[in-house]
Parts: sequence; C-alpha cells; structure tokens
Amino acid sequence: MKYLLLFLVLVAFIARSQEQVEKCGTHIEEAKLWAENPELEAAYMEMRNIAATQNVTKGNQVYSIPIVFHVVHEYGDENISDEQIYRQLEILNEDFRKLNSDTVDIVPEFKGKATDAKIEFVLATVDNYGNCTNGITRHFSSETTIGDDYSKINQWPRSRYLNVWTVKSMEGGTAGYAFYPSSVEGNNRFRDGIIIRHNYIGDIGTSNATNARALTHEIGHYLGLAHLWGPTNEPGLAGNCAVDDGIADTPNTIGWTACNLAGTTCNNELDNVQNFMEYSYCSNMYTADQVSFIRNILEQEVSQRSNLWTQENLDISIPSGAICDPIADFHANRLLVCQGDQVQFKNFSWRLSGNNPSYTWSFQDGNASDLNAENPTVTFTSPGWKDVTLTVVDNGVTNTIVKEDFIRITTDWPLFGGVHQFDFENNPDYWIIQNPQGLEQEWAVKNDVGKNGGGGIFLNMTTPYQDPIIFSPAYFFNMRRGGSKHSFVTPSMDFSYMTNIGVSFDWACATDASELSQITEKLVIYSSKDCGKTWQQRKVISGTDLVNNGSGWASFRPNQGTTLWDNESFTLPSIGNHVQFKFEYTGSDNSNNIAIDNINISGTLSTEGFQKEDNLSIYPNPTNQADGWDIKYDPSQWGGAKLQLTDMSGRVISSSELPTNQSEYNIKPAANATQGVYILKVVNGEKVVQNKLILK
Repeated sequence: MKYLLLFLVLVAFIARSQEQVEKCGTHIEEAKLWAENPELEAAYMEMRNIAATQNVTKGNQVYSIPIVFHVVHEYGDENISDEQIYRQLEILNEDFRKLNSDTVDIVPEFKGKATDAKIEFVLATVDNYGNCTNGITRHFSSETTIGDDYSKINQWPRSRYLNVWTVKSMEGGTAGYAFYPSSVEGNNRFRDGIIIRHNYIGDIGTSNATNARALTHEIGHYLGLAHLWGPTNEPGLAGNCAVDDGIADTPNTIGWTACNLAGTTCNNELDNVQNFMEYSYCSNMYTADQVSFIRNILEQEVSQRSNLWTQENLDISIPSGAICDPIADFHANRLLVCQGDQVQFKNFSWRLSGNNPSYTWSFQDGNASDLNAENPTVTFTSPGWKDVTLTVVDNGVTNTIVKEDFIRITTDWPLFGGVHQFDFENNPDYWIIQNPQGLEQEWAVKNDVGKNGGGGIFLNMTTPYQDPIIFSPAYFFNMRRGGSKHSFVTPSMDFSYMTNIGVSFDWACATDASELSQITEKLVIYSSKDCGKTWQQRKVISGTDLVNNGSGWASFRPNQGTTLWDNESFTLPSIGNHVQFKFEYTGSDNSNNIAIDNINISGTLSTEGFQKEDNLSIYPNPTNQADGWDIKYDPSQWGGAKLQLTDMSGRVISSSELPTNQSEYNIKPAANATQGVYILKVVNGEKVVQNKLILK
C-alpha cells in the first residue's frame, strides 16, 4: 500500500508541474546581454569562482535585506493587494530560513543537504528620499504589459534595497527573471533587481501555491546562483550533463520541468529535483553549498550586494515604528460614457492601515449612489470632460487626489447625421483625446500637418528631452514607448438610415527603426454604438504597412520635405444611430511620429420615410423657404421628441422639440438654407424615425 501511495504522490507532482509552461527568463536575458557584452561571461565566471571558494567566517550572521515591491499596473488584477505581497514576504523568509513546512517532503538523499541560508527580507519603511513607506509602490503604466528591463520604473538605490517589480505579462509567457550581480555593474545597473508576473507573487490573490516559490528562485539568481543545469541553456537537453552550475553538492542534471523525484539524468546520480533553482514546481530547498555561495555573494562588493545588510543601511532603510500617510487613488470601469449612463468607480487607495478608512467623493455634474461609499455608482447629467475628487481619511490622516478631465461624457444624441468629412480645419473641439496615463505623447489637432498643408491630427512620439540625466525617467523616454497606446475618438454620428457605410482616411507615419523586425507599430480602428461601452475592431494597419515614410527623421512632421501619404478605406453595414470611431495607435520603442487627415464617412440613404404606425405626417414636401414644413403628430406618442434637420453631408441645420400640448408644429429651414434634399430625424427615447425632405 505505501508503494502505491508513493506512486500516486509522484504522479500528482508530475501532473501538477507539467501544467506549468511559464519559466524563468534569466538564462535568455543573460544570453542577450552577454552577446552584446562578451566580457560579462568572464566576469560571471570570476564572481562564481570567488563565491564558490571564499570562506565566510560569519556562520551565524543573519543577513537582513530591505526589499521594495513596485507594482506596475493598469488598474486590473495585476494591481495586487498589500496582503498578497505580505504573504510573499512570509514565504521568502520561510524558504531562506528553512522554515517552510514542506521540508518534510524532501527525499532522503537530499534531506541532510537542505540548509538554512540565514537570510531574511524586510519591507523597507523609509524610501530613497527619506519618506515613510510600507515597502510597496504603485505605478499606472502600460509597461505592465511589456515586462522588460525598461519596465523597471522608479528603481530605488540598489545599494540599499532589493527592488522587485510585479507586472501583468512578459514576453513568451516568462514568469520572471533577474540578472547575476556581475552582469549589472556600471551602465547596466538600471537592470538590477527582479521583475516578475503578478500571479507568481505569494499563494493568495492572483497567485497560487504552485507559483509561490518563483520569487525564491529569482532571488537565487539575484544572489548569483545559476540553474542546476548551468547558466545559459535550456533545461532538458542531453548536453546539459557536460555543463555545471558551479555548486559542488548539486549533481549535474539536464534540468527538469516536471516533478520526477526519482529522476537520474546524468551519471546515474539522483537529481536534486526539489531544488529552488529547478523548474520542477515542487521546489523546497537550497543545498549547503548553495547557501555558502549566496552568503559569500553578500560579502562581495559586486553590484553593492555587501552594503544591503550593513547595520548602517538597516538603520536608514528600515527604522521601526513609522505609520505612513495614506495615498488616495481611484479608477472607473469606463472613461467614455453617454450622458445618463451609470459609471462604476472603484477605490484604489493604498498604504492604508485597514482601520476603517473613510472616503468622500466629489463628481462634477455627477449624481452618486453614495458620496461616502468606497466604490460608488455615478451618473453624469451634462456632456463634456468631468473632474473627479477622492478624499481618504485613515488613522486621522487625510489625503486627497483630484483627477482633472478624468472622464468624458458624450451627448445622448449624435452630433452628426449620416455622411461627413472631417478635414481638421479650424481646430474643432469635438475630438476626444484619450490619455488616461497622462503620457507626454498624445494626439493633438494641428493646423499644418494635413495632407494638403492644412489641418490634421498629429501624434508626436519623439523625445522632447535633450541630454537627460542618465537613468532618469527622461532618459528612458524612448525605451518606454513600446506598447503605449494613444487614442482619439470621433464625435457621434447617426447611421440609422444609411447602408454601405464607407470610412476612409489618409495617414503618414515614420519610424526610428534600423531593422524591419523593430517596426511593430500598429493602428487599429474600432467602432462603438454605445458610447464606448463596447468596441468592435474594424481595421488594422501594422508594421511596414503602416510606416510609409521610412526612418532617418529627427522628428518627422508631414509637409517638411517629401512626405508620402497613403489612404485606407473599409465598409460597414448600417450599425446604429450613435456611432463613434476610435483610432488607436500602439507605439514601439523605435516609433517616430504619425499624422492622420481627411476622415471621410460616406453611405447610401435608405430611409423609407414615416410609416403609418408612426402617427406622423409632414407636408408640404417639397416646400419653399417661406412656408417650411408642417409636421402632424400624436402628442401622447411624440410630445417632447427632439427634431434634428441635417443636410446630406450630416451638417445640422436646425434643432427643436415637439411641444407636448399640441399636435402640429412648423419647421422652418435656416435663412441661408439652399435648395436640395434634407433629412428630418425625430427622436423620442429609443424610438427614432426620419424622413427625406426637399426644399425647392
């Protein structure tokens, strides 16, 4: 029976670990860096040899290391809770002090080698400027979807803190990575620290017990340890038996991605599958020689590791007793809505004590379900950009955030009827520019970037900084353009009685790329008929199809020299009476600028006029300027309905409202109206009808 039980346990371990496809990216990122800087491989070998042979006399020294978690997010699940981070810290300290409960599961051959590293991690309570902190920072940035070295926002001095960044996603599904100390000296110091996906932090919240040891693994790399199968290659390769990790008491192995506790891949010697530096997902130990190695690294000056645990640093970075002020923050489920629609606001305040904080909201022209609720529901009563304010009080301390022009409310009626040509002349203010992150790059209507030298809408993606301070946010401006999204939205249009709707536009776009593989820019056009609640993708132009003006521009601007313009068009069915289009540009780290002009909307009028059941009639039709049109109606059905008269280009000629206390109403054309065909639209709630009118 006990053999059957052991077999079932092994099968469960293997099945669980085989579900995991995400791996550490250290050997991939190190290989890239070593290829660019071949001297780093020799530096690594030198560091490794010293750490493997150095005799540290501080056998009972417990090394305390201040740690800070930088949560990079877009207000989604990746904005993990403080509690999830606190739980991760507990797991780290259990693992590095050999207090983890699953040490009882270590196979007999390695139970005697499992060793307490005598390393502890403590959340910093003072930041790099001397301010109070709980060891957690939060940053709203699209870099959370990139997860590379340039996503390491707001790095604190690595001589004082271990920096950990949590993100939403990483290339290739990588779980996380860290560089060896020898690889991040000098100008590579901005790469120092650990970047890891949010669902590999702790074992609660967005993570789980299977993923909970990923950070223990990455800290191994941060302290110089290689994977058990060697520093640079993939696990599972037969040739890995000839590669060593530099640690004497870890048997050579080809490396594991499954928890086979009986695995022997090299020299018929049992593999240390449960080692934290494996991919087995059943890790629970460091060996004695690994512990000696990482403690020796902490005694080396390489990348300032030897300063982290000094008493002088601990006195600065983690003094006790500080209670930090709260930081108010919030977001909403929609940032573009129709007047009268409900918006769900959510409190994202942080650095709270958990001692019943209170909230007070203020909404410009907004009616809230409860102004003191943590997460209120709001409707806005007028169109336009609206400011929102949140004040949070925690432990008697108040913090307030005001987000100006936070949410755009659109009218509940379309601004244009039918076909229209947007040529960006006279700088109209009805364009909705979406820039929730407050990026320096955003679309703007300019009077000199159009196809024919006039107006157009322009996105400047090039850096405005000259000679920025090294490793400052300005220094990283270009490297953080990749994945950033920049959108503008058209005013609403009525296509109720239109078919064969055509959309066309001109564009000119440039790049700084030196290789075709670097051209990853993308322009996507969406349509919405519910004020941005849902968007349907209509057209995608990307890569070399989008970049039509090549590279070599300092800062590309149309009509300064030879500019190539392209035109794109697509058709739609009749899709509703409140339609908007969104143009969304996704940049790359090599983006230059882009301009768009002449957004033309065309279509075929398909109205059949008022129907008998509509209880509406209009006469005379055709009519003249003096008489206008008389509309007869049932006031119980149409009283209070809105009238809108437009020409065939969609330009509004007049707007009015049917009285509720009469059954006939005269509509006069504007004094400057010319002979031709017009459209009268009658709107009463969800009911919309329209009729073709002729002015003779």
